[in-house]
Amino acid sequence: MMVSLAATGIEAQTRLDMEAGLSHARPPADVEADPATYSLLGGRFIHGPVFGSLFGALALDSHSADWLGGSLGASWQTGGVGVPGFALTGLVTAFTLGDPTPYDAIAGRLVPEARLTLGSQTLVARGAAGIGHSDVVDRSVEPPVSVVSDLWMYGAGLELVTPLSPLGTVQAWAGGEAYNSAAGGYFAASVGASGTLGRGSWDLLTRLWDTPTGTELELGLTLTFGLGPGWRLEGTAGRAAPDPLLGSPAAVDGGLRVIWNPLAGAPSPPLVSALIEGDATVVLFQLVQDDAETVSVIGDFSGWKPVAMERQGELWVARVPLQPGLYHFGFLVDGEWHVPGQAPGRVTDEFGRVNATLVVPDR
Repeated sequence: MMVSLAATGIEAQTRLDMEAGLSHARPPADVEADPATYSLLGGRFIHGPVFGSLFGALALDSHSADWLGGSLGASWQTGGVGVPGFALTGLVTAFTLGDPTPYDAIAGRLVPEARLTLGSQTLVARGAAGIGHSDVVDRSVEPPVSVVSDLWMYGAGLELVTPLSPLGTVQAWAGGEAYNSAAGGYFAASVGASGTLGRGSWDLLTRLWDTPTGTELELGLTLTFGLGPGWRLEGTAGRAAPDPLLGSPAAVDGGLRVIWNPLAGAPSPPLVSALIEGDATVVLFQLVQDDAETVSVIGDFSGWKPVAMERQGELWVARVPLQPGLYHFGFLVDGEWHVPGQAPGRVTDEFGRVNATLVVPDR
């Protein structure tokens, strides 16, 4: 007997998302500033381990400033059976804000990470270190002066991720983190959950911060809906996080964006399905890759060790016995990370990576 399994996509080897939309932000309660509304235009890309973004915003009111921001980074991952998986991500960001309050900043961050999967639970240990430079024009004095700041931060955190089996594709996490920075100490405790929703996905986060300027509550809700091959709609609402490196406070914001991936191809066969064989559940993985030399499936169910797939014409297949639970996976095509770009239910992390989630239900 064969049954369907829930799955979300991981980034293709090359992915390009073009985005356009509107954003509205309100300043923190103790900051004397007016709300701002912007029109946004930009994009994000992923190519192998390299990712980046570039966005511009035009203010839709007279008291706000136009801005331009971009990022460029790379991430490397490794792992094996019986040992934790490791990742290292480097990211450089730059931001410039125009009149009436000119502001420029550039910052670099390095984030090492270790993951240990025990059954369906995953423990994540994450470090962070960064340096930066900012320049803001102070117009409260005459003549206005430029205030230059050298920025730095370092810290670490722990996070436990677990599936909520009765709710199908939902997974939840809880964690804590601490940072020391040029602005002072930051401490946070967080809980969150994410899952699939029809042709889309959702992500909910709550984080309580203790910052040098007081207690800050971060709230975030992201809803993503597929609109057709290559197209999706994303809405966000909540209260953005304070940034220990840049020293920025939390602020209420929200937005709505239409996202187009011009590299999305035609639909592929289902990535996964479950075969019930006696008392065991065997998951069938399949991927269309006509010109590949080698293809493997890789996930936390194998300790991130590649499981070789067998060629059947243009289709590559692998059968993996799995216990009920939630798993993350992807494919290695000639040694490079790959999943079809049209795979549904993407959940993006803070570094721009999109995780695939496989749920094997109780029979």
